[in-house]
Amino acid sequence: MSSDLSAPARVRSPWQVVVGLARISKLSVYLHFFPWVLAALLVSPAALDRPGAIPALVLFLLASAGLVAATATVDDIVGYRNGSDAANYTRPGFRRDIRRKPLLSGALTMREAVVFAVLAEAFAVVTGFAGFAVLDWDVPVSAVVVFILVTVFGPQYSGGLRFSYHLGGAELLLGVGTLGGLLFPYLAVEGRWTWAAVLQGALMGLWLVMLVSCSNVGDREGDAQVGRRTLPVVAPMSTVKAAVVAYLVLSVAIIGVFALVTTGPWWALAVLAPATALHVAQVHLAVVRDRWRSARVAAFVAYDLGFLGLVAVNLLTR
Repeated sequence: MSSDLSAPARVRSPWQVVVGLARISKLSVYLHFFPWVLAALLVSPAALDRPGAIPALVLFLLASAGLVAATATVDDIVGYRNGSDAANYTRPGFRRDIRRKPLLSGALTMREAVVFAVLAEAFAVVTGFAGFAVLDWDVPVSAVVVFILVTVFGPQYSGGLRFSYHLGGAELLLGVGTLGGLLFPYLAVEGRWTWAAVLQGALMGLWLVMLVSCSNVGDREGDAQVGRRTLPVVAPMSTVKAAVVAYLVLSVAIIGVFALVTTGPWWALAVLAPATALHVAQVHLAVVRDRWRSARVAAFVAYDLGFLGLVAVNLLTR
């Protein structure tokens, strides 16, 4: 697939370009914003009353949106240039909606995508630092460090260091990046570390990895063609299945630790039970029945239910 899209394949209206930018940004994928929501709910009433707290949270939300847009756009740029998106979206028997890839559909040119990625990353940096500024920089140094790390390394999921092209890199960046996306706004406003924030961020990151692990199985042929060394590409399926089981065990263990070391209510385990049940179903579908697409759907729903369970815990323990 050529990377030269200096001229669009068809005449496009300004609205079609805007829609293409919205699609390439992946801002409609609401699960990207779960960490920020949990961070806002975890902030104590006393910390929320400090001057600048609410404007800072709003600015951190905008920074998160910019980072999501930059990371997703870079991923599409790389996927278009190396042909992996074309392979994964047009292969026989597994066709996807090509409109989700505006470079492939011709809705955007490469130049437009590159400019948008740069502007989105700049927007993330500016709004993030503005959030610290409205707090008069009276924030832990760790909050600033975490923000810088997630902002710098996020777009390198596919570009730059290309974490997702190295074995374990995608899982590391997704898991740690999700944790960081919760911690930097929380630390900045709350001003301290807590087990509740760390463990909830760890759970959200792990559950995202569990979701992506199923997607990687479906994409392994296209990924292999472009040298993306995901676990399904480099390891036998028995190892991939063992990893899925290990993720489930780790999730249950973190939930257990969360119930033991935090001040959450006795029913905290109960509200996370639906998500755990669906993760068990995900493992059964993937490991026992080799139905990876169905397992991916189960993981998606589990992510939503797990998030809602944590929201309930945070709301009712404020």
